[in-house]
Amino acid sequence: MLVVITLAAVGFVPARADGDDGDAPARKQRADVAAEDMRADLDASPARLASAETAYAEAEAAGPGARAALDAARARVAEAQARTADLGHDVELADAAVRTATSELHDVVASTQAVRDDVTRLVGRAYRNGGMAQLSMILRAQTPAELLSSLQGYREMLQADHETIARLERTRDAIDLRRAELERRREEARVRHAQAGRQLAEVVALEKTAADAAAKVAALAAQREAALRIARQEKAADQQRYEAIRIEQKRLTELVNRRNAAGGAGRPGVSTQGGALSYPVPGSVNSGFGMRYHPILEYTKLHTGIDFAVPEGTSVAAAREGTVVQTGYNAAYGYRVVLSHGHVGGVALTTTYNHLSRITVREGQRVSRGGRVGRSGRTGWSTGAHLHFEVLVDGDFVDPTLWM
Repeated sequence: MLVVITLAAVGFVPARADGDDGDAPARKQRADVAAEDMRADLDASPARLASAETAYAEAEAAGPGARAALDAARARVAEAQARTADLGHDVELADAAVRTATSELHDVVASTQAVRDDVTRLVGRAYRNGGMAQLSMILRAQTPAELLSSLQGYREMLQADHETIARLERTRDAIDLRRAELERRREEARVRHAQAGRQLAEVVALEKTAADAAAKVAALAAQREAALRIARQEKAADQQRYEAIRIEQKRLTELVNRRNAAGGAGRPGVSTQGGALSYPVPGSVNSGFGMRYHPILEYTKLHTGIDFAVPEGTSVAAAREGTVVQTGYNAAYGYRVVLSHGHVGGVALTTTYNHLSRITVREGQRVSRGGRVGRSGRTGWSTGAHLHFEVLVDGDFVDPTLWM
């Protein structure tokens, strides 16, 4: 990567073999430009990597929920489609029932034509003859046999008339029943059609939900893959930064050990002492101490302190009274203050305050517990304002929370 090349270029700038320094200013200018390019690359790289890590973590966290939502949406669509099929069958049956009821009504109405003809004849005869015609026919009988025959004929005619009227009434009742049945079947069909319409709308809505869920899963997968690509592109730069941090940590350890040796050995046996240190800032810890496995870059790094999430410019206080042994700027840690607290609980105790925006103490100065040493910031390799706080016991990095 460009970062690796520029680091090599800045690390060593050769002189001219013939001893001519005529272009020394130009060479210095080129070196300065290369150094600025290197700083720009290294400053931008953590931001890109941090952004990729955040995107990757978000995609990983949201992925299971999104996939579960997609599975649930597809299951609801399948259920709704099954209900739609059932309702479609019900609609077909209801429509068939309407057709059957309509046909039956038509048959009954058609069968009334014969009854109408009989009634027409009955009415016509009654109109032509009247009631006296039947009586005169009986009175004209000359013999008992004729009388009986006339009476029998009269009774048969009356019976036929009654049957015709009864048939008419039965036909009328049958038509009423068939019409009521047809209306009931039509109402059932209307209900089934309405249910099918609502079900179809539900299926459409559920299919849209499923499509949206599928799109979200695809977007998360794309986000994850994009984050992986960016992180892998930044892997070399991140390793370069980590190596630089390890070198600085080694230098700090050597500095602390030299001071401890000059001040006398500590008493062995005590490695933690809760409450010996105060919190340097009032913010919450958003990143703890310990070994970290990077899921994207696939290697393990030691986070040598704890990070406090505080706004830039927050006052940073000494965690305990001590002496300032180092201040200044470091490419990895930005503006930094190192305090020696002497021997506490039998061990040499040292604290560091990193990524400051401002330093308010000088080397050799005595600072009381709670005294200001600087203000928080985002200098050095930092993707946001925070305080990186470290504790060293006999020159080794330890978890600061064990001493607070």
